[in-house]
Amino acid sequence: MENRLKKVIIYGGGVIGGLASLCLERNGFSVCHIASKIKKDQDRTFALSPGSVNWIKSCGFSKEFFETLYPIEKIEILREDAKTTFTADSVFKDALAYMVSEKKLMKEIVSKIQSKQIKTYIEPKKLKIKNSNDHVSIELDNENLSATVLMACDGANSKIKEYLNIKKKVKNFNQSAFVFNFEVSKNILRNAKQYFLKDSILALLPISTNIFSVVWSCDQHFFEKIKDKDDKNFIIELEKIVNKDFGKILNLSKRNSFPLSMVLNDKFFDQRIVLMGNAAHAIHPLAGQGLNLGIRDIIDFEKCYKSNSYEDIGLEGFLRRFERSRRIDTFEFSTLTNGLQWAFSSKSKFINKALVKGIKFLETKDNIKNFLIKKAIS
Repeated sequence: MENRLKKVIIYGGGVIGGLASLCLERNGFSVCHIASKIKKDQDRTFALSPGSVNWIKSCGFSKEFFETLYPIEKIEILREDAKTTFTADSVFKDALAYMVSEKKLMKEIVSKIQSKQIKTYIEPKKLKIKNSNDHVSIELDNENLSATVLMACDGANSKIKEYLNIKKKVKNFNQSAFVFNFEVSKNILRNAKQYFLKDSILALLPISTNIFSVVWSCDQHFFEKIKDKDDKNFIIELEKIVNKDFGKILNLSKRNSFPLSMVLNDKFFDQRIVLMGNAAHAIHPLAGQGLNLGIRDIIDFEKCYKSNSYEDIGLEGFLRRFERSRRIDTFEFSTLTNGLQWAFSSKSKFINKALVKGIKFLETKDNIKNFLIKKAIS
Protein backbone atom coordinates (compact mmCIF):
# COMPACT_ATOMS: atom_id res chain seq x y z
CA MET A 1 0.00 0.00 0.00
CA GLU A 2 1.34 3.43 -1.00
CA ASN A 3 2.36 5.74 1.84
CA ARG A 4 0.17 8.86 1.56
CA LEU A 5 2.79 10.93 3.40
CA LYS A 6 5.20 10.29 0.53
CA LYS A 7 2.72 11.19 -2.20
CA VAL A 8 2.50 14.68 -3.73
CA ILE A 9 0.49 16.28 -6.50
CA ILE A 10 2.13 18.89 -8.75
CA TYR A 11 -0.39 21.03 -10.66
CA GLY A 12 1.08 22.92 -13.61
CA GLY A 13 2.82 21.88 -16.80
CA GLY A 14 5.32 24.70 -17.18
CA VAL A 15 8.97 24.95 -16.18
CA ILE A 16 8.31 25.30 -12.44
CA GLY A 17 5.83 22.41 -12.35
CA GLY A 18 8.24 20.18 -14.24
CA LEU A 19 11.26 21.05 -12.10
CA ALA A 20 9.24 20.65 -8.89
CA SER A 21 8.20 17.15 -10.02
CA LEU A 22 11.80 16.16 -10.68
CA CYS A 23 12.93 17.63 -7.35
CA LEU A 24 10.37 15.79 -5.24
CA GLU A 25 10.81 12.51 -7.14
CA ARG A 26 14.53 12.46 -6.38
CA ASN A 27 13.74 13.03 -2.71
CA GLY A 28 11.76 9.81 -2.55
CA PHE A 29 8.22 11.08 -3.16
CA SER A 30 5.62 9.48 -5.37
CA VAL A 31 4.77 12.30 -7.76
CA CYS A 32 1.53 12.86 -9.67
CA HIS A 33 2.15 15.60 -12.24
CA ILE A 34 -0.94 17.28 -13.71
CA ALA A 35 -0.25 19.37 -16.79
CA SER A 36 -2.11 21.06 -19.60
CA LYS A 37 -1.17 20.21 -23.16
CA ILE A 38 2.10 21.91 -24.11
CA LYS A 39 1.57 24.87 -26.40
CA LYS A 40 3.25 24.35 -29.75
CA ASP A 41 3.92 28.05 -30.32
CA GLN A 42 6.18 28.45 -27.29
CA ASP A 43 9.01 30.77 -28.30
CA ARG A 44 9.88 32.65 -25.13
CA THR A 45 13.44 32.91 -23.94
CA PHE A 46 14.50 32.78 -20.29
CA ALA A 47 17.53 34.24 -18.52
CA LEU A 48 18.73 31.67 -16.00
CA SER A 49 20.96 32.86 -13.18
CA PRO A 50 24.18 30.88 -12.50
CA GLY A 51 22.56 29.72 -9.25
CA SER A 52 19.57 28.33 -11.16
CA VAL A 53 21.84 26.63 -13.71
CA ASN A 54 23.90 24.99 -10.95
CA TRP A 55 20.77 23.59 -9.33
CA ILE A 56 19.39 22.38 -12.68
CA LYS A 57 22.66 20.50 -13.21
CA SER A 58 21.83 18.50 -10.08
CA CYS A 59 18.67 17.29 -11.87
CA GLY A 60 20.83 15.33 -14.30
CA PHE A 61 20.06 17.26 -17.49
CA SER A 62 22.00 16.18 -20.57
CA LYS A 63 25.33 17.63 -21.63
CA GLU A 64 23.70 18.58 -24.94
CA PHE A 65 21.16 20.77 -23.12
CA PHE A 66 23.82 22.81 -21.33
CA GLU A 67 25.65 23.31 -24.62
CA THR A 68 22.57 25.18 -25.90
CA LEU A 69 22.78 27.82 -23.14
CA TYR A 70 24.09 31.18 -24.32
CA PRO A 71 26.10 33.08 -21.67
CA ILE A 72 25.78 36.82 -21.01
CA GLU A 73 29.11 38.21 -19.85
CA LYS A 74 28.29 41.92 -19.70
CA ILE A 75 25.20 44.06 -19.13
CA GLU A 76 25.07 47.77 -19.84
CA ILE A 77 22.47 50.01 -18.22
CA LEU A 78 21.75 53.25 -20.10
CA ARG A 79 19.75 56.40 -19.39
CA GLU A 80 20.32 59.46 -21.58
CA ASP A 81 24.10 60.08 -21.46
CA ALA A 82 24.63 57.94 -18.35
CA LYS A 83 25.88 54.36 -18.48
CA THR A 84 27.02 51.72 -16.01
CA THR A 85 28.35 48.27 -16.83
CA PHE A 86 28.13 45.00 -14.93
CA THR A 87 30.59 42.24 -15.88
CA ALA A 88 30.85 38.58 -14.92
CA ASP A 89 34.63 38.62 -14.55
CA SER A 90 34.38 41.33 -11.86
CA VAL A 91 32.94 38.67 -9.53
CA PHE A 92 35.02 35.82 -11.00
CA LYS A 93 32.11 34.18 -12.80
CA ASP A 94 31.83 32.88 -16.36
CA ALA A 95 28.49 34.60 -16.95
CA LEU A 96 25.90 36.89 -15.38
CA ALA A 97 23.09 34.81 -16.88
CA TYR A 98 22.48 32.04 -19.37
CA MET A 99 19.86 32.38 -22.08
CA VAL A 100 17.72 29.38 -23.00
CA SER A 101 14.64 28.93 -25.15
CA GLU A 102 11.49 27.70 -23.45
CA LYS A 103 11.15 24.97 -26.08
CA LYS A 104 14.58 23.50 -25.34
CA LEU A 105 14.13 23.76 -21.58
CA MET A 106 10.69 22.12 -21.66
CA LYS A 107 11.91 19.39 -24.03
CA GLU A 108 14.64 18.47 -21.53
CA ILE A 109 12.24 18.60 -18.56
CA VAL A 110 9.67 16.38 -20.31
CA SER A 111 12.41 13.93 -21.30
CA LYS A 112 13.60 13.67 -17.69
CA ILE A 113 10.05 13.26 -16.35
CA GLN A 114 9.40 10.44 -18.83
CA SER A 115 12.56 8.65 -17.64
CA LYS A 116 11.41 8.76 -14.00
CA GLN A 117 8.65 7.05 -12.02
CA ILE A 118 6.47 10.14 -12.29
CA LYS A 119 2.79 9.67 -13.14
CA THR A 120 1.49 12.31 -15.53
CA TYR A 121 -2.11 13.41 -15.99
CA ILE A 122 -3.95 15.88 -18.22
CA GLU A 123 -5.43 18.94 -16.51
CA PRO A 124 -9.16 18.37 -15.83
CA LYS A 125 -11.75 20.47 -17.63
CA LYS A 126 -13.19 21.56 -14.29
CA LEU A 127 -11.12 21.95 -11.13
CA LYS A 128 -12.48 20.07 -8.08
CA ILE A 129 -10.30 20.09 -4.96
CA LYS A 130 -10.90 18.97 -1.40
CA ASN A 131 -8.32 19.86 1.24
CA SER A 132 -8.51 18.95 4.92
CA ASN A 133 -6.24 18.66 7.93
CA ASP A 134 -4.84 15.28 6.93
CA HIS A 135 -4.88 15.16 3.11
CA VAL A 136 -5.70 16.94 -0.14
CA SER A 137 -7.47 15.41 -3.12
CA ILE A 138 -8.20 16.49 -6.67
CA GLU A 139 -10.81 15.06 -9.00
CA LEU A 140 -9.69 14.39 -12.56
CA ASP A 141 -11.92 13.51 -15.49
CA ASN A 142 -11.46 9.76 -14.95
CA GLU A 143 -10.09 9.29 -11.42
CA ASN A 144 -9.37 10.94 -8.08
CA LEU A 145 -5.90 11.63 -6.67
CA SER A 146 -5.08 12.02 -2.98
CA ALA A 147 -1.80 13.20 -1.42
CA THR A 148 -0.16 14.84 1.56
CA VAL A 149 0.37 18.11 -0.31
CA LEU A 150 -0.70 19.80 -3.54
CA MET A 151 1.87 22.12 -5.10
CA ALA A 152 0.27 24.82 -7.27
CA CYS A 153 2.65 25.70 -10.12
CA ASP A 154 -0.01 26.96 -12.51
CA GLY A 155 1.16 30.52 -13.07
CA ALA A 156 0.09 34.06 -12.28
CA ASN A 157 -3.56 33.29 -13.12
CA SER A 158 -3.54 30.21 -10.91
CA LYS A 159 -6.83 28.33 -10.73
CA ILE A 160 -5.76 26.79 -7.45
CA LYS A 161 -4.99 30.16 -5.88
CA GLU A 162 -8.43 31.31 -6.99
CA TYR A 163 -9.94 28.25 -5.29
CA LEU A 164 -8.10 29.07 -2.05
CA ASN A 165 -9.30 32.67 -2.19
CA ILE A 166 -5.99 33.90 -0.75
CA LYS A 167 -5.83 37.66 -0.31
CA LYS A 168 -3.36 39.37 -2.60
CA LYS A 169 -1.90 42.78 -3.32
CA VAL A 170 -2.03 43.72 -7.00
CA LYS A 171 -0.20 46.70 -8.48
CA ASN A 172 -1.07 47.59 -12.06
CA PHE A 173 1.98 49.26 -13.64
CA ASN A 174 -0.11 50.76 -16.46
CA GLN A 175 2.41 49.21 -18.83
CA SER A 176 2.43 46.40 -21.38
CA ALA A 177 5.41 44.45 -22.66
CA PHE A 178 6.34 43.21 -26.11
CA VAL A 179 8.35 39.98 -26.27
CA PHE A 180 10.11 39.00 -29.49
CA ASN A 181 13.50 38.35 -31.12
CA PHE A 182 15.38 40.30 -33.77
CA GLU A 183 18.55 39.84 -35.79
CA VAL A 184 21.08 42.65 -36.24
CA SER A 185 23.86 43.30 -38.75
CA LYS A 186 26.67 43.66 -36.20
CA ASN A 187 28.25 40.99 -33.99
CA ILE A 188 26.81 41.50 -30.50
CA LEU A 189 29.13 39.03 -28.76
CA ARG A 190 27.79 38.16 -25.29
CA ASN A 191 26.73 41.64 -24.26
CA ALA A 192 23.26 42.65 -23.07
CA LYS A 193 21.85 46.15 -22.92
CA GLN A 194 18.99 47.72 -21.03
CA TYR A 195 17.78 51.14 -22.17
CA PHE A 196 15.75 53.12 -19.63
CA LEU A 197 13.88 55.53 -21.89
CA LYS A 198 11.31 58.25 -21.34
CA ASP A 199 8.31 56.03 -22.04
CA SER A 200 9.70 52.50 -22.05
CA ILE A 201 12.36 50.07 -20.83
CA LEU A 202 14.05 48.10 -23.62
CA ALA A 203 15.99 44.99 -22.58
CA LEU A 204 18.16 43.29 -25.23
CA LEU A 205 19.46 39.86 -24.27
CA PRO A 206 21.75 38.02 -26.72
CA ILE A 207 20.84 34.45 -27.65
CA SER A 208 23.49 34.13 -30.40
CA THR A 209 26.21 36.29 -31.93
CA ASN A 210 23.69 38.39 -33.85
CA ILE A 211 20.22 37.70 -32.40
CA PHE A 212 18.61 39.39 -29.40
CA SER A 213 15.73 38.23 -27.24
CA VAL A 214 13.79 41.39 -26.42
CA VAL A 215 11.50 42.51 -23.61
CA TRP A 216 10.15 45.98 -24.34
CA SER A 217 8.10 47.30 -21.40
CA CYS A 218 6.11 50.31 -22.57
CA ASP A 219 3.98 52.91 -20.84
CA GLN A 220 0.43 52.26 -21.97
CA HIS A 221 0.10 55.34 -24.19
CA PHE A 222 3.32 54.46 -26.05
CA PHE A 223 2.29 50.80 -26.29
CA GLU A 224 -1.03 51.79 -27.90
CA LYS A 225 0.84 54.03 -30.32
CA ILE A 226 3.11 51.30 -31.69
CA LYS A 227 1.30 47.99 -31.07
CA ASP A 228 -0.44 47.86 -34.47
CA LYS A 229 2.53 48.95 -36.57
CA ASP A 230 3.65 46.54 -39.26
CA ASP A 231 7.11 45.02 -39.00
CA LYS A 232 8.73 47.67 -41.19
CA ASN A 233 7.48 50.58 -39.08
CA PHE A 234 8.00 48.71 -35.81
CA ILE A 235 11.65 48.19 -36.81
CA ILE A 236 11.95 51.93 -37.48
CA GLU A 237 10.90 52.59 -33.86
CA LEU A 238 13.50 50.10 -32.61
CA GLU A 239 16.30 51.43 -34.79
CA LYS A 240 15.82 54.89 -33.31
CA ILE A 241 17.19 53.31 -30.12
CA VAL A 242 19.62 50.57 -31.19
CA ASN A 243 20.93 51.56 -34.63
CA LYS A 244 24.11 53.30 -33.38
CA ASP A 245 25.02 50.29 -31.24
CA PHE A 246 24.06 47.32 -33.42
CA GLY A 247 23.38 48.53 -36.93
CA LYS A 248 20.43 47.47 -39.03
CA ILE A 249 17.71 45.14 -37.79
CA LEU A 250 17.51 42.38 -40.39
CA ASN A 251 14.69 40.15 -39.17
CA LEU A 252 11.91 40.44 -36.61
CA SER A 253 10.10 37.47 -35.08
CA LYS A 254 6.43 37.30 -34.15
CA ARG A 255 5.59 39.80 -31.42
CA ASN A 256 3.67 38.75 -28.31
CA SER A 257 2.47 41.19 -25.68
CA PHE A 258 0.93 41.17 -22.21
CA PRO A 259 -0.03 43.71 -19.49
CA LEU A 260 2.37 44.18 -16.59
CA SER A 261 1.46 44.01 -12.93
CA MET A 262 2.90 42.89 -9.61
CA VAL A 263 1.05 40.33 -7.50
CA LEU A 264 2.04 39.45 -3.95
CA ASN A 265 -0.03 37.04 -1.88
CA ASP A 266 -0.68 37.40 1.83
CA LYS A 267 0.48 33.81 2.27
CA PHE A 268 2.08 31.02 0.27
CA PHE A 269 -0.03 28.12 1.53
CA ASP A 270 -3.35 27.03 2.97
CA GLN A 271 -4.26 23.61 4.39
CA ARG A 272 -1.96 21.28 2.44
CA ILE A 273 -1.79 23.42 -0.68
CA VAL A 274 1.35 25.48 -1.39
CA LEU A 275 1.88 28.08 -4.11
CA MET A 276 5.09 28.12 -6.18
CA GLY A 277 6.52 30.35 -8.91
CA ASN A 278 4.25 32.97 -10.44
CA ALA A 279 1.29 31.50 -8.57
CA ALA A 280 3.01 32.76 -5.40
CA HIS A 281 4.55 35.98 -6.73
CA ALA A 282 4.57 37.89 -10.01
CA ILE A 283 6.98 40.81 -10.46
CA HIS A 284 8.00 43.29 -13.16
CA PRO A 285 10.25 41.68 -15.82
CA LEU A 286 12.85 44.49 -15.81
CA ALA A 287 15.24 42.53 -13.56
CA GLY A 288 14.72 39.23 -15.40
CA GLN A 289 14.21 37.37 -12.12
CA GLY A 290 10.71 35.89 -12.45
CA LEU A 291 11.71 32.33 -13.38
CA ASN A 292 14.73 32.40 -11.08
CA LEU A 293 12.51 33.31 -8.12
CA GLY A 294 10.34 30.30 -8.93
CA ILE A 295 13.36 28.00 -9.11
CA ARG A 296 14.54 29.34 -5.75
CA ASP A 297 11.09 28.42 -4.37
CA ILE A 298 11.84 24.81 -5.32
CA ILE A 299 15.41 24.98 -3.98
CA ASP A 300 14.23 26.32 -0.61
CA PHE A 301 11.41 23.77 -0.41
CA GLU A 302 13.99 21.01 -0.87
CA LYS A 303 16.29 22.58 1.73
CA CYS A 304 13.46 22.79 4.25
CA TYR A 305 12.61 19.13 3.69
CA LYS A 306 16.21 17.98 4.06
CA SER A 307 17.01 20.14 7.10
CA ASN A 308 14.15 19.21 9.45
CA SER A 309 12.45 16.18 10.86
CA TYR A 310 8.97 16.71 9.37
CA GLU A 311 7.79 13.40 7.95
CA ASP A 312 4.62 15.05 6.66
CA ILE A 313 5.42 17.99 4.34
CA GLY A 314 1.76 18.96 4.23
CA LEU A 315 1.68 19.99 7.89
CA GLU A 316 1.18 23.68 8.65
CA GLY A 317 4.45 23.81 10.61
CA PHE A 318 6.50 22.68 7.62
CA LEU A 319 4.69 24.89 5.11
CA ARG A 320 5.02 27.91 7.41
CA ARG A 321 8.75 27.27 7.69
CA PHE A 322 9.00 27.17 3.89
CA GLU A 323 6.97 30.37 3.61
CA ARG A 324 9.34 32.18 6.01
CA SER A 325 12.32 31.01 3.94
CA ARG A 326 10.88 32.68 0.83
CA ARG A 327 9.47 35.91 2.25
CA ILE A 328 12.73 37.91 2.36
CA ASP A 329 13.89 36.96 -1.14
CA THR A 330 10.47 37.65 -2.65
CA PHE A 331 10.09 40.94 -0.76
CA GLU A 332 13.54 42.18 -1.79
CA PHE A 333 13.07 41.57 -5.51
CA SER A 334 9.47 42.80 -5.62
CA THR A 335 10.49 45.97 -3.78
CA LEU A 336 13.51 46.47 -6.03
CA THR A 337 11.64 45.99 -9.30
CA ASN A 338 8.68 48.05 -8.10
CA GLY A 339 10.97 50.89 -7.04
CA LEU A 340 12.99 50.86 -10.25
CA GLN A 341 9.85 50.78 -12.36
CA TRP A 342 8.41 53.73 -10.45
CA ALA A 343 11.60 55.78 -10.67
CA PHE A 344 12.37 55.19 -14.34
CA SER A 345 8.73 55.76 -15.33
CA SER A 346 8.51 59.03 -13.44
CA LYS A 347 7.96 62.20 -15.48
CA SER A 348 9.62 64.32 -12.79
CA LYS A 349 12.67 66.21 -14.06
CA PHE A 350 14.13 66.12 -10.54
CA ILE A 351 13.87 62.32 -10.35
CA ASN A 352 15.29 61.94 -13.86
CA LYS A 353 18.32 64.07 -12.98
CA ALA A 354 18.80 62.04 -9.81
CA LEU A 355 18.67 58.78 -11.80
CA VAL A 356 21.22 59.98 -14.35
CA LYS A 357 23.56 61.12 -11.56
CA GLY A 358 22.97 57.87 -9.70
CA ILE A 359 23.92 55.74 -12.73
CA LYS A 360 27.07 57.80 -13.27
CA PHE A 361 27.93 57.48 -9.57
CA LEU A 362 27.33 53.71 -9.63
CA GLU A 363 29.78 53.34 -12.52
CA THR A 364 32.54 54.57 -10.19
CA LYS A 365 31.68 52.18 -7.34
CA ASP A 366 32.79 48.66 -8.20
CA ASN A 367 32.08 47.38 -4.70
CA ILE A 368 28.41 48.33 -4.94
CA LYS A 369 28.10 46.89 -8.45
CA ASN A 370 29.69 43.63 -7.37
CA PHE A 371 27.31 43.38 -4.41
CA LEU A 372 24.33 43.81 -6.75
CA ILE A 373 25.73 41.23 -9.18
CA LYS A 374 26.22 38.63 -6.45
CA LYS A 375 22.66 39.21 -5.25
CA ALA A 376 21.20 38.79 -8.73
CA ILE A 377 23.12 35.69 -9.81
CA SER A 378 22.54 33.58 -6.70
